[in-house]
Amino acid sequence: MSISLAARKYSCFVTGLRASLLCLLAAVSLCLVPVVSAYSLRGQDAQQKPAAIAEGVPTIERIEFQGNRRIRSETLRARIFSRPGDAVNDDALRRDFHALWNTQYFEDIRLEIEDSADKPNQKIIVFYVTERPIVRRIEYKGNKSVSESDILDRFKDRKVGLSIESQFDPTRIKKAEVVIKELLAEHGRQFATVKPTFERLPGTNAVKLTFNIDEGPKVKVGKILITGNTAFSARKIIRTMRNSRPIAVPLGPLGYFPVMAKTFDRPKLDEDMEIGIRGIYQDNGYFKVLVKDPIITNVTVNQGYLPKGVPLLGVHPGRATNITIPIEEGERYRMGTLHVRNANPDEGLFFKTAYLESVFPIKKGEIFSVAKVRKAIEDYTKLYGNFGFIDFTAVPDTEVDDATKTINLTFAFDQQKQFFVRRIDFTGNTGTRDKVIRRELLLNEGDMFRNNLWELSLLRLNQLDYFEAVKPENAEIKRNVKQGTVDILLKLKEKGKQSISLTGGVSGFAGTYIGLTYQTNNFLGLGETLTLSGNVGTLQTNLSFGFTEPYLFDRPISTGFTIFASRYNFNQAQQYSLAVGYQVQLNPNTVQNYIQNSDGFTVFASYPVKRLGFSRFGLTYGYTSTSITGLSTASTALFNVLQFQQLEGPSSLSGIHESKVTPTFTYNTVNNPANPTTGRSLFLSSSFEGGPLGGNVNTVSEVVEAKYFRPNYHKRNVIAVRLLGAFETGYSGKVIPPFSRFYLGGEQDLRGFDIRTVSPVVFVPTLTTTQVSYLNPRVLDGSGNPTSGVVNIPTLSYQTSFPGGDTQFVGNFEYRIPLFPHVAMSFFGDAGATGDLRQSQLQLNSLDFTTLSQQFPGTTISRTLQLQPGTNFKPRTSAGIELVVQLPIVQAPFRIYWAYNFNRMAEVITAPLTQFPGPINELTTACPSASTPGGQPPPCPWQIYKAQVPLTDIWNSQVAPQILNLYNNPQRTNFFDPVRTFRFTVSRTF
Repeated sequence: MSISLAARKYSCFVTGLRASLLCLLAAVSLCLVPVVSAYSLRGQDAQQKPAAIAEGVPTIERIEFQGNRRIRSETLRARIFSRPGDAVNDDALRRDFHALWNTQYFEDIRLEIEDSADKPNQKIIVFYVTERPIVRRIEYKGNKSVSESDILDRFKDRKVGLSIESQFDPTRIKKAEVVIKELLAEHGRQFATVKPTFERLPGTNAVKLTFNIDEGPKVKVGKILITGNTAFSARKIIRTMRNSRPIAVPLGPLGYFPVMAKTFDRPKLDEDMEIGIRGIYQDNGYFKVLVKDPIITNVTVNQGYLPKGVPLLGVHPGRATNITIPIEEGERYRMGTLHVRNANPDEGLFFKTAYLESVFPIKKGEIFSVAKVRKAIEDYTKLYGNFGFIDFTAVPDTEVDDATKTINLTFAFDQQKQFFVRRIDFTGNTGTRDKVIRRELLLNEGDMFRNNLWELSLLRLNQLDYFEAVKPENAEIKRNVKQGTVDILLKLKEKGKQSISLTGGVSGFAGTYIGLTYQTNNFLGLGETLTLSGNVGTLQTNLSFGFTEPYLFDRPISTGFTIFASRYNFNQAQQYSLAVGYQVQLNPNTVQNYIQNSDGFTVFASYPVKRLGFSRFGLTYGYTSTSITGLSTASTALFNVLQFQQLEGPSSLSGIHESKVTPTFTYNTVNNPANPTTGRSLFLSSSFEGGPLGGNVNTVSEVVEAKYFRPNYHKRNVIAVRLLGAFETGYSGKVIPPFSRFYLGGEQDLRGFDIRTVSPVVFVPTLTTTQVSYLNPRVLDGSGNPTSGVVNIPTLSYQTSFPGGDTQFVGNFEYRIPLFPHVAMSFFGDAGATGDLRQSQLQLNSLDFTTLSQQFPGTTISRTLQLQPGTNFKPRTSAGIELVVQLPIVQAPFRIYWAYNFNRMAEVITAPLTQFPGPINELTTACPSASTPGGQPPPCPWQIYKAQVPLTDIWNSQVAPQILNLYNNPQRTNFFDPVRTFRFTVSRTF
């Protein structure tokens, strides 16, 4: 039965009841005492009875409910006011009827009064109810722009209250219809229609609810026209409309090039007008600017970029909204007087008024800016919050003086109480002991509550990486205003203390590799770190074991040790093959190819500059034993002539012992070691090796590294910068070990260049013996052919080598954009250079220099290795894009990057001319017979080699041309940095 029919039945019933009562009352001679209906007293056990019931007036024997299935009768009795024993009263029953109807439980209610079967003058009140059906199913048809989960999330946000198994309520359905339309409008579907329909399910008191959605055309933002603007150009004003302006490519002073129009959304347009347009005016002194209601015109336009018929991007008709925004700029105002007072006139200010006014960012006479006022309020709030006034509020009051075009500003400071910390508790640290957390906090129980110290405490906890990200909302702060204290409950969620990660992939430095790491970063809940890792690759093999104690003897002294062993195969040809993707063969006379085996240990300790600060001084001692095996001519020649150590065997460089002490200074406020979003770090080190420390390596090195991370674009993206500089040199007649020199290139520094290819180029003089063959026509073999002979001629040739530098500079920039959880994209730029500041570190050893000088007396030989011009500190730059995927299980960042090299090296390197024992112009000249004034024959270096040839004609016609050919064709090396690089690696640059 419909609701209107039930109401008509109820009206007829009440009319008949009223007539019966009037006839009964007419027979009574005395006035009827007003009937007081009994009512229920909530929370009390007893019920109040009516004072008196007139004789002959019927009373209620009992109240019954018929038709209710899900709702209990006791629940319905609690909703009405009449009780058994009360007089039957039409007003009271009408009130009961409306009370039940207002519960929204029923779609129909009928009230009937029945006579009692055994008790005269008593009535039975019966409510016949029809319960509203249950919504058993909800379907959404025609929704394409939004998903069903989006709709349900919006229902939850707007508290629609419509869900499966809820009661069928037309009011809620209407509200759901409005919410769906709003959601579609946010996605550019302003012309969408939503028609809810329902279907009763047979055999049950349930319905299936269907929302039929016709989204209509998608509406884009069309032309934006600004009128009435004189202070700012329309282009500048439109750029403030973050939600409505087109997606465009910025062109600097030329403006921007629009790429794609945004979806029209009226609430976001209102936000742009208030925050964007009104904001830019009020931030520049136009305090009374009036941004009028926009004039909106819907038009039909052609959308798409490709020819008609192409799916998605083809030209097709669409809808757009042209927006015209009128502006009344008004006058420009300047800052007038500033007054700061306490909101409570009976109290003074915690800080001196003069100080508070001096830190205000706008001085008298300057352009008034609402943004600066807002920033000042934030600064005042932080200032007071740092001294325990955590409920501080500052209320500005402006007084506009139109005559002088100034704004006088008065701040009313409501300081509230100053709070102190009474108690700090933790939850969720099931494995980490409380003292590990407390020692990172800058607040102790009994201290004044300071917001800045609490924020720094959370940063220190995040740097531990023991817990999931600790945010300010994780702290539940309960105030006791009467006592001026706060209780802090910090809710934590621990990460796994122990992790076993399997890594693998391709790296320019390690080649193809696989690794296994076991680490417990919170050993026994005490914050200690134990690490055992190893990886095996085609180029590098490492094994290490380390232990770190962050608080020695419960003091902030971080100590630990590391034991390691490594094998590194530096094969320039193999690494180039990995870079280009196919096997290549390079000249063994020019490429570096050697094997380095090292093992050793380090012991370190550090102490904070301040007890709970972010700066630390450290000291590290390390001992390493290294051996090198040269596998190419270039490597052997470089190691030989530098004579860092005597070669043992044909190409083995062993017995290199390094004993090093390294003082360090670190400053680190980076919030997360794996995926930082904010903070900065500075690392300084100065190493001293050898001398009184022992070993046979004497070097001094300096390293400076700085990193900076800053959130950008509503704290969604991250700007990351790294700067690195390093210098190393030998002392006391010793040079840097060849493997310790600086090379650049690869995913660790300059991503566009091949691994360890950025280096100065030198020419290493090498003494060799050239065998020149000839044919002797005077001596014939058994077949009658001329016999062959060989003359051995000492040759001074120059090997092209890439020794690395003693100084390097690297700069890296990244703009990181998170795409999905554990997936990010970065635009990057790299720049760097390496070279030799102290070229005296690249010198021939004494023995080789003496031998070469004696063997080639007519040749000027420099003891310092000659550099190829233009290769020392030649800058390299590259830029590109990379995609990083952080796999939680593997605990390693997989990335693919593409880079383009702007500054690169592309030339043919020509070594100096090959030298021989005698001048090349005397090669075929006969030795003079005259004696020198001292009685000695003049020098004739070629004579001893000519004597090995039986005939002068053989020398001149066969041997000399070969020597001349060697002289005219020195070693040439084609060196070309790649123009672009596409590479897959498992690492991060920084």
